[in-house]
Amino acid sequence: MFDWFFNLFKKKEEEAPIKVDYSIHDLQPGFLLDYDMESWEVVGAYDYEYVTHSSKEYKIRSGSKTMFLNVSDSNDLILGLSEETNINSIDMGLRLGVAQENPTARVNWKGEAYTIKETSKGKFREEGRSSWAAFSSWEYVNAEGTKFIYVSKWEDNSIECYTGTFLKEYQISNILKNT
Repeated sequence: MFDWFFNLFKKKEEEAPIKVDYSIHDLQPGFLLDYDMESWEVVGAYDYEYVTHSSKEYKIRSGSKTMFLNVSDSNDLILGLSEETNINSIDMGLRLGVAQENPTARVNWKGEAYTIKETSKGKFREEGRSSWAAFSSWEYVNAEGTKFIYVSKWEDNSIECYTGTFLKEYQISNILKNT
């Protein structure tokens, strides 16, 4: 009968403070972020493992537009934002070279020259899954080091191509957990 009275003086349990200062390394599906004056939602997360390093990739969506945010922290933080691109729109010979695992060292796309920067083999999985898929990849970079073309050949011989730009960490802001 007097429980309410005794509860008035009972020490209340302290609630943990709500975290509001998320960084690029905290991203998970369901998180929100701002880039280029647009809000984006993280709708997928992926792990990449290479011989020399690993990286995370996040599928992000704003309205009907889907892009991929790659976060690599091998020595320095490297951020790349890309979208899937038809490989044939870049260079008609690129697909054949990648299929034979011997692509050209230089390609031109949208009036700009890109030179091969890195060739790698690795494995990929959707975050939380146990099965990995093997791939080979080639990264081309423009002369200023601001844009890239990333091509991968998967163990089933399918080929994917992505084009994008390198970002600075400050370009991704207002990272929030969507509750």
